[in-house]
Amino acid sequence: MIFLSRYENRSIWRQLLIFLIIAICLLSLTSSVTAVWTSYNQSRQALEQNSLRIAENLSKLSVLSLITASQENAEEALSQVLGFNDVIGVVIFNDKKIPLLTKGNINWKTEELDNWFAIDNATLVKDFSAAWIIAAPVFLDSSSQPDAIGAEELDIESEAENLLGFVVIKISKRSLQQLINNLISYNLLATLILSIFLIWLLYSVLQRLTRPIYRLSETMDLAQSSGEHTYATIEGPKEVRSMAKSYNAMMKTLEEQEDKLIALNSGLESEVEVRTRELVLARDAALVAAQSKSEFLANISHELRTPLQAVTGYIELVIEELDFHPEFDAQVEDLDAALQSSHRLLRLINSILDLAKCEAGKMDLITQQCSLNGLLKEIESTIRPLALKNKNQFSVVYSEQDHYLVLDKEKVQQILINLLSNACKFTENGNVTLVCSVDETGVTWKVTDSGTGIPAEQLEHIFLKFEQIDGSVKRKYSGTGLGLAISRHFAEMMGGSLSVSSEVNKGSTFTLWLDRSKTFENVQAG
Repeated sequence: MIFLSRYENRSIWRQLLIFLIIAICLLSLTSSVTAVWTSYNQSRQALEQNSLRIAENLSKLSVLSLITASQENAEEALSQVLGFNDVIGVVIFNDKKIPLLTKGNINWKTEELDNWFAIDNATLVKDFSAAWIIAAPVFLDSSSQPDAIGAEELDIESEAENLLGFVVIKISKRSLQQLINNLISYNLLATLILSIFLIWLLYSVLQRLTRPIYRLSETMDLAQSSGEHTYATIEGPKEVRSMAKSYNAMMKTLEEQEDKLIALNSGLESEVEVRTRELVLARDAALVAAQSKSEFLANISHELRTPLQAVTGYIELVIEELDFHPEFDAQVEDLDAALQSSHRLLRLINSILDLAKCEAGKMDLITQQCSLNGLLKEIESTIRPLALKNKNQFSVVYSEQDHYLVLDKEKVQQILINLLSNACKFTENGNVTLVCSVDETGVTWKVTDSGTGIPAEQLEHIFLKFEQIDGSVKRKYSGTGLGLAISRHFAEMMGGSLSVSSEVNKGSTFTLWLDRSKTFENVQAG
């Protein structure tokens, strides 16, 4: 894998050249080895056959010397055989395996003769690294009798065959080794010359084929580095020319598109500048309008709240006077209705005033130290009458240990009272629960009801200004849609959060969480 990864980063020309050089060298070496091996086998077989023929001829020439037991005749036969190339030793044995005459470099072991002479014709009986030992039996038959000696003179029947002895010759492999060395040298030289020629030819062909690819690659690199639209030269093989044409067509298309973009950008710049000025003016106008709206709401709310409070006060005084006169009970009921409407209108005006302050950034936090459970008791006394109105069971789960809180008490009360009022309003004959808990992160209040619930798609919308689940004219529940928006804003001002989870027809749970580091003193009350 490392070898392949190293060559992946090289050029195609270099990779092809390296692989083809290796292939040529392997092919040439294989051809040379095959040729040498074939030639060696053929030469060995030829030398072996020639040696066997020499042994057969010597066996024929040795008949007379074995019949007469004459060393002179044996000397003549052995001298003829030693005249052949590669014959380095000769010996003639009689039928009792006793040497008649030995010439040259040849030796043997007596115990080997039994194996050597268990033959019927000329045979290779031993193969040394540098020589062969060939043995052949010597028979007396009619064809081998010399003309000078008649069958009657030798007292031998012409048709009978008799074993007279054996001849053994030692053949040197020197000529065969020399032949092999020459073949290896000549083949290696021829292989080297052929490989050099093929590599040179391959180098020239590859360079001619890959030069256009290199030029095309250099043109592409130049276009990438400079960002200019450089065109390639159409040259080389058909495939490379096709690539160059496609590249030039792409460059032409890019150049045309760039010209269009330049023309379009020049027009867009002026249009964007005009649009930007318009947006700045619109933004400034919107900011002024928002500021004016907030100031107007604050002023008008203040102007409305002052006379409304006076009207509420007068109604309460009149009710107190008429309570002592039973004949005015009907009028007192009407005044009670008017008083409730006045309180409702006053709450609406207070909500609008709070919203205006929040948007104008004039809402401030007024922190004070208060008891956690004391805060819950005040809220319980305020909400319990509202819960009884719709026949709801209201319960409060206090914290296990009372703590002192350092926070804006009025805003926390406003948030919790708003959440509990909504829970009582949207629940009939059900349960409303306020649970308070303290942990290492902070304090958590959970307002849970068993009322109508909120659809999943409306869960985030309920915290938007003037948003209501049912905004139709015929809606069942009254409200302005400001309470939850203001409550979430107050929670975030105090470093906390306000979230909701709900399921239709099963109820809702609103969770108010305030950070411990911003709202607590870690001291137990009392």
